[in-house]
Amino acid sequence: MIRFRQIEAFRSLMNTGTTVSAARRMHISQPAISRLITDLEEDLGFKLFNRAKGRMEPTTAAVRFQLAVEENFLGLERLRKVAETIRKDESEALSVACMPMLSSTLLPLILKEFFKIHPGVPVNIDSVGNPEVLVRLQDLKVDIAISLAFPAIAGIEVEPILQADVLCALPANHPLCSKDIITPDDLINENVIGWIPNNPLGQTQEDRYFPDNIEKPYFPIRTHTSHTRYAMVAHGFGVSIVEPFGAQVWTQNGVVVKPFQTKATHNYVLAYPSTGRRSTLVQDFRTATMMVINNPDLVPWQHLAD
Repeated sequence: MIRFRQIEAFRSLMNTGTTVSAARRMHISQPAISRLITDLEEDLGFKLFNRAKGRMEPTTAAVRFQLAVEENFLGLERLRKVAETIRKDESEALSVACMPMLSSTLLPLILKEFFKIHPGVPVNIDSVGNPEVLVRLQDLKVDIAISLAFPAIAGIEVEPILQADVLCALPANHPLCSKDIITPDDLINENVIGWIPNNPLGQTQEDRYFPDNIEKPYFPIRTHTSHTRYAMVAHGFGVSIVEPFGAQVWTQNGVVVKPFQTKATHNYVLAYPSTGRRSTLVQDFRTATMMVINNPDLVPWQHLAD
C-alpha cells in the first residue's frame, strides 16, 4: 500500500534532483530516501528512476506520475497548513475577519453580547479589507466574517444581515450643513474625498454615487478606508460619501453627517467557510450579531435587508 512518506520522498527527489538534497529537505538520511523510493516502485509495479553511476534519473513513467502527485499533493499541503493553523490557535477560540471600520464600531457591540454567553472564550480579530476577508475564509483561517456583500464565491456561504444608507460627511461649519439632504448636484464644485477601487473591473464608488448624467466633483484625496475619509473631512480637506457606522465616532470630532440622496446602499453579510456544520461559538456569534443589528438603540440607522 502506498504511504504518504513514500510520495513525499518521490516529490522531494523529483523537485531537488538528487537524493542528498531530497534527504536534506525531509530531514532524513540519504539511504532512507533510497529505501522509500524502492518501496514505492515495488508498490506501484513500475520503475521510477534509472540508477546509473550513483545518479537517479527519472523515467518517463516518473514524469507522468509526478503530474498526478502534484495535483493531489496540493490538497494534502492545504490540509497540513490548515492543521498547523488550528494547532497554533487555542483549541476553543473564535477567529473573526472584519473590515477595519466594522471592527472598531459594530464588532465591539457584538462582542459585548457574545461574551455574555462565552465570557472566557478568546477571540482573534483579523481586521482587513474586503478582498482579504474572502481569502481568509477560503483558506479556512477564520471561522466567520462580517463584510460588505460580494458575488457568489466557491467555498464561502453568506447570510445577508444589514442594509445601510450612505451619508454625506461634511466639515463643521460647511455651508451644506444647513441642508437636510445632500444631493450629488450639491457636490459638483466640492472637493470630495474619494475611493481607491478594490476591483478595477467593477463599478467604482464614484460611478455609484455620481452617475453619468451628473458632473463629477474633484477628488483631491483617495483612500481605501472609511475611517480615513472621515478623518480627512474632519481636518477640512473636503467632504465625502461614507457608510454610517463611523458617524457616532466622528460626529464627536468635527464632522457633520447628512443623508445623501442616492439609490446606492451598503449591504452587509455574515460569511462562513462552506464546511457544512458550524460550531457552537460561530452560532452564538451569529446570535449576538442579530441581537445588535435588531436593536435600534445600538444601530439606529439600520433596516434589515429583505
